[in-house]
Amino acid sequence: MILFVFLLYLLVLACIGIYYTRANRGLEDFVLGGRRLGPWVTAVSAEASDMSGWLLIGLPAAAFAGGFSILWAVVGCAAGTLFNWVVIAPRLHRAAERAGALTIPDFLEARFSGQGGLLIRIVAVTIILVFYATYISAQFTAAGKIFETTFSEVSTPWGAVSVNYVQGILIGCGVILFYTISGGFLAVAMTDLVQGMIMAFSVVVIPAVGIWQLGGLDGLWNAMAHAREGEILLRLGGEQKGLGFLLGVAAGGLSWGLGYPGQPHILVRFMAIKEGGKLKLAALISVCWVLAALYGAMFVGFVGRALHPGGLEDPDSVFPLLATHLLPDWLAGIMIAAAIAAVMSTVDSQILVAVSAVVSDIYGKLLGGDVRSSRGVWLGRLTGVLLGGAAFLLALQRRGVFEQVFDAWGGLAAGLGPAICFSLLWPRTTYQGVLGGMLVGAALTQLWPALVEFFPHPVVTVWPGALIPSFALSCLTIWAVSWLTRGNEG
Repeated sequence: MILFVFLLYLLVLACIGIYYTRANRGLEDFVLGGRRLGPWVTAVSAEASDMSGWLLIGLPAAAFAGGFSILWAVVGCAAGTLFNWVVIAPRLHRAAERAGALTIPDFLEARFSGQGGLLIRIVAVTIILVFYATYISAQFTAAGKIFETTFSEVSTPWGAVSVNYVQGILIGCGVILFYTISGGFLAVAMTDLVQGMIMAFSVVVIPAVGIWQLGGLDGLWNAMAHAREGEILLRLGGEQKGLGFLLGVAAGGLSWGLGYPGQPHILVRFMAIKEGGKLKLAALISVCWVLAALYGAMFVGFVGRALHPGGLEDPDSVFPLLATHLLPDWLAGIMIAAAIAAVMSTVDSQILVAVSAVVSDIYGKLLGGDVRSSRGVWLGRLTGVLLGGAAFLLALQRRGVFEQVFDAWGGLAAGLGPAICFSLLWPRTTYQGVLGGMLVGAALTQLWPALVEFFPHPVVTVWPGALIPSFALSCLTIWAVSWLTRGNEG
């Protein structure tokens, strides 16, 4: 039954892709849906593409391992979502519409037209392609683990079926690429709407059933207190105290919020909405969805730890494990579909952003190709296949989903986030400042591990990653260089 429900879900997604194939008359339709999204589609698809396999695989795993210390990351993500919708969305929508921009590099070049905008475009495209390869591979890793946990041994009328990690990646990758490269942005947005609703439903139902079986919240807290880590799971700082808690746990978790202005797969939704006046409604829908999804996913990890106090060999398996153990087969099939939906809703959007970067920004703007023709659409489809293949090879390393997403999120956050914020919010920003900030932010995220090893001071090693220092240094660079080059932008 689980397999049947799941296969039916995949068939629905494929049909959506086929249906919207006819809507792609040119590149604007393929990468922005002709700028005709409504508020519900804009809101839910934006958050579904944001949360990814991190929501149903990475976040529950982190909550399973760290207990209440993960709350800082939950608050950071909620705050970042609110900032994006209230501050960035209306300004980016107006600026992109005035400039006719189809992509984030498009917007940045238009903002500094004739003043080094072309060089900014090249750097922005490079940052997107480099960090999206890691981001997409994290989603493929999540897909492989979901299939491996759920379908390790499934009975069918034709005998037992077993799906391993690599086969799971291939299945997930194949379906995503099919409907993404067939239907383009409208197919991605509509499938993300469906997937977003299923994702929210799943992270509410599973912890509710688990808490009921544990005898309520008191039973949950008591079970967590008697797990292997005991009271540590119930502390906001986990094992950390003092500087380790302030910088490593609290600031590190809250830093997730810094990444939102630098995620092109979220930002393009702001550019694609039909009416800017509907952004307030879309913002309300998004914030409500995010709060329900984040807190639900956190409680999935808590319930998993209460029911498995000794731990799991791979914490990334906690969501599919609870779905198959707590729910009837037909409902478990929907939950597993939700987990794959979380993966698909991000991968499809990221592949589409990467496609638009290659076709519009490189083929069209740099090489002078005709992006309005069907050739541009087919080049985009080829780009999607190649990027999916590269991400598949990276996924074979089988790293933790939370770790991979944090690395890619931080690279995009520091490489693009400050540049977009300053470009929208500070009129005195110069192209030299933006270019310097992008290079510094992206480079430091890559060099941070070597820096920590070379300079093992407690203030350096206590950070959980490069996101905060890279973002801060990028902002400082943009401000300082813009101040020094003001009046010399030409």
